[in-house]
Amino acid sequence: MKRILVLVMALTVALALPAFAARVQSTMITHLNQIYQACVATSEDCLCWGGYAGTTADVITAAPGILCIDPGTNWSNFIGAYWATNPYPLPPGCVIQIKNTTLVKQCPTFVQCADIFPGRTVTQQGTPNIRLWWPLMYETPSCTFTLTILYGTSKLWDDDGPGPNPPAWVHVEQWVWHVDADLNHLLLFLELLHELPFGLDEVPLISDEWLFIALRDKILLAISQYAAGNTAGAAATLGDFELEVMDACITCSPPFPNPTGPGTGIANTTIENPACCKLLVDVEYILQTTGIGQPKK
Repeated sequence: MKRILVLVMALTVALALPAFAARVQSTMITHLNQIYQACVATSEDCLCWGGYAGTTADVITAAPGILCIDPGTNWSNFIGAYWATNPYPLPPGCVIQIKNTTLVKQCPTFVQCADIFPGRTVTQQGTPNIRLWWPLMYETPSCTFTLTILYGTSKLWDDDGPGPNPPAWVHVEQWVWHVDADLNHLLLFLELLHELPFGLDEVPLISDEWLFIALRDKILLAISQYAAGNTAGAAATLGDFELEVMDACITCSPPFPNPTGPGTGIANTTIENPACCKLLVDVEYILQTTGIGQPKK
């Protein structure tokens, strides 16, 4: 009788408890979202997920640089567009006849990674052969792109205004683009290597998270030191930066792509992903062109 009474009392208490107290696990809630292989940096597709807050602030901080040349419908338009806003415009009704176009890319040799980035010259001749889109991610500083256009005009034209040169039928012009680097762009390039993929597991080119943070902090320190006139301190910081980059080079995508797992580091697969070498070359150029590390005169 006592056992029956205890059982009834226990059942009564259980029934009196709130319903959620009896649940071992709640029903699973699924959040389904679409993601894409490419995105516009300012769109939601490039934002960071923050749980119930949804997407948060922009996280894409850098994009590969490009040299983009747009001749319009033809190279005559390229010339005409330049002179339309020039103090000495083409005569009314003057027609441009393109005679030849040449694009020459010249890059110097650096001490760092000379086998990966040898001095080289690329020449493209003739209007159909000019490459209009040049990604600059792995171009070394001091590379120059020189576009030379030889053209005639249907009317005599003085293209340099009043002066010793008389009007002419044939003209030649050049556009020169110089690849540059400085501490701020070194920081952007480092961030780019942390955002672009490397290998089938889609880890970043800098796959070690803590290494990325340490290298970023060194560049930020060098920027502040240089701004304060402490060139010796900036040189020492960049020296530490170089050593850390050299020690972190890897030649294949890490087999365990956890943030600091075995094999993580900075991709440096010869000419395919020379991320380490590009960082080292940029530092060499910055030291040469900014006076960092040079004795004061």
